Amino acid sequence: MMRAVVLRVSHMGLVLLGIVFLSFVMMDFAPGDFLSQMAMNPQISPRVIASLKEQYGLGLPFFEQFLHWARALLHGDMGYSFSYHVPVSTLIGERVPMTLLLTATAVLISWGTALPLAVFGARRAGGLFDRSLLSFSYLSISVPSFFLALLGLLLAERTGWFPIGGARSALPATAGSWDRIGDLLHHLILPSLTLALGSFGVLYRLMRSSVIEVISQPFMTAARGRGLRDRLIFWRYLFRNAVNPLVTLFGMELGGLLSGAAFTEMIFGWPGMGRLMLHAVMTRDLYLVMGGVLMGAILLLLGNLLADLLLYLLDPRVREGT
Repeated sequence: MMRAVVLRVSHMGLVLLGIVFLSFVMMDFAPGDFLSQMAMNPQISPRVIASLKEQYGLGLPFFEQFLHWARALLHGDMGYSFSYHVPVSTLIGERVPMTLLLTATAVLISWGTALPLAVFGARRAGGLFDRSLLSFSYLSISVPSFFLALLGLLLAERTGWFPIGGARSALPATAGSWDRIGDLLHHLILPSLTLALGSFGVLYRLMRSSVIEVISQPFMTAARGRGLRDRLIFWRYLFRNAVNPLVTLFGMELGGLLSGAAFTEMIFGWPGMGRLMLHAVMTRDLYLVMGGVLMGAILLLLGNLLADLLLYLLDPRVREGT
């Protein structure tokens, strides 16, 4: 297992380097930079602009600029945000936990509901419950996530059950830790449900098809013929074999949720990486864009690594092939 992990991590390093380099190339091809907007202000002299370009390395040739940023990154310095006037690592350290909280909650909701419901529906395929969930899964796949988010905002505005936007309310200074946690979770409900509904349909249909296929396998008939208990048959034979195809999709699912989270964050005003990256791209805040791309790529690659490790533990055929 350690050999497989080391090999996978080495591949991740190469992929990460390629992603960062290509992102830097695309930012370099885009016309202008953050200081170009400042140069349009007649109150700022060209000498000040030239000084800032030299200070931040924006006047260097492309490869020198990239190596300058990469060397600083190896020492833990992700650069300085021109628009926020703080280190990039400070901004990302504040926003990444909020995006991870939103994404992890959506994963727990979607996987925690889709998988058991799919098993229940597949074992009663063709019944009213199964047909109802299939219709709901088609609906969740067809409706775009941004439209679901807008419907969520409309629900919050009409009913008053949920806060509209943001992640925290204006609580009194005397509010305790549990009150603040409860307030955060209250704000988290609608954005996380929006993300979860977007992936529920795909997970349900895939798991349902996988369960139906596994039920018809000879080893399931043999397990029943041996008189094994239903709980043992379910966990050791049915669920573990049915969930394998979905585990391989976990990394891709995480990537889809991270990209969908950006739209959801912007609509709900959730203070995560999505809103931060949009502002960084609009203002050509180079080092903030690169820091956001770096963190997004790391999270996506870690998700794929986790999926590979889960598959390694669940499927003995993968262990035999390594």
